[in-house]
Amino acid sequence: MATRTSSRHAAQKAKEAISTSAEPTGKASKGTKRKGHTEEAPHPKKEKTEDIKPDEKKAEQVSGPSVDGPVPRTEEAPAEKEAPAEKEAPAEKEAPAEKEESPAEKEESSAKAEEPSEGQPSKEQLAEIPPEKPQEIEGGLHKSEDRENVVSSNILEKGFIYFFFRPRVNIDDPTSISDVARSFFVLRPTVLGAEFDKGQGPVDKDASCRLMILPKKKFPTSPRERDMGFVEKAGQSMQSLHEKFIAGTTYQTSTRGERHTEDARPYAEGVYAITSTPRASHLAYILTIPAELGDIQEDFGLQERGSWIVQSKNPKFAGPPIGQLPKNPEFPPHVLEKFEDLRWVPLQPEFLDYPNSQFLMIGEAQNDLGKAASSEGGKQPHEEEPGQELEKLEDENEHRVEALHGDSTVYEDLGFDAKNYPELPTTWNS
Repeated sequence: MATRTSSRHAAQKAKEAISTSAEPTGKASKGTKRKGHTEEAPHPKKEKTEDIKPDEKKAEQVSGPSVDGPVPRTEEAPAEKEAPAEKEAPAEKEAPAEKEESPAEKEESSAKAEEPSEGQPSKEQLAEIPPEKPQEIEGGLHKSEDRENVVSSNILEKGFIYFFFRPRVNIDDPTSISDVARSFFVLRPTVLGAEFDKGQGPVDKDASCRLMILPKKKFPTSPRERDMGFVEKAGQSMQSLHEKFIAGTTYQTSTRGERHTEDARPYAEGVYAITSTPRASHLAYILTIPAELGDIQEDFGLQERGSWIVQSKNPKFAGPPIGQLPKNPEFPPHVLEKFEDLRWVPLQPEFLDYPNSQFLMIGEAQNDLGKAASSEGGKQPHEEEPGQELEKLEDENEHRVEALHGDSTVYEDLGFDAKNYPELPTTWNS
């Protein structure tokens, strides 16, 4: 009996336990802490909404809108995932507040800033240093190293060339070349790397020039024609040449009274190059002014372009009576050595830097540059032919002239006032 009673009692206890576990309860059991809505334990899956007690409904309203049926775990998943995300993003460190400098420290730092570093000039020294001038050569012509590097090695000199004639005494209006007393030309050298464009303006009238006299007036036009000339003046500025030679004069004679010499008149301007070949030197030119050549230019033996073979006379040997000068050039010994024992040698620009130096011009090419345009193997592979450099120089001069006053630019280049001169003559007055 005792055993049955205990068995029945045990069965009763088990039945009560089963019925008790089947009853829902919303209260947290003792000994457990209450968590926030994000950490609230999920409700049993089969629990209905009406079975939820009022205080549980209030908790759901705070956390968000409720839905019929069991509350899914996915509603709480975002909250659970946010926490680690926030942990992964490192909090930005606040930059430490800059320490405020005291007035003494500020003065010290400003004094250090004003002090020039070692090897650097102070502000006062910088103020005294004059600004660097753009790289130029005499006459305001810019020099280009790139240009100089491609100039052919057999170009000895290049520059501007001006052609003049002077009418006979007391003839102010020549009608032909027979009314001309003398013709001459002026060489105005530049450095080999010189270049200029339409923004160049007139050339400097103070640049060094050479005045070359040709007594026969007309330039040779064929190899059969040979004319001898000489250097009248060297190392002279154009302004000096104008005052001492080009300008006209009035003088008295005992037999004819007052005589007047007219101003020398320019009739052409261009560019030139003195080139060397194995057996000769050449003087080549290309005219820029006038735009169209006329009778005057042709009567003097000029074309749009041309060249002459040029030689220099050794002063140790007497020349023909008609070509002798009262005084020989004062060549220094190192220049005389270049003549050796030859009567004539290929011309070098250095020989033209001395007054009374004599030269011979032999006709070579008309409307063409002839051999003067070729290096004949005397240049480096990276260099251009002499004719290319002369063409380039003439093209630059043409653009410069067009940007100024056309044919009247010749007067500006010579330092003359164009208003006092007529237009550049191309035909004789008849």
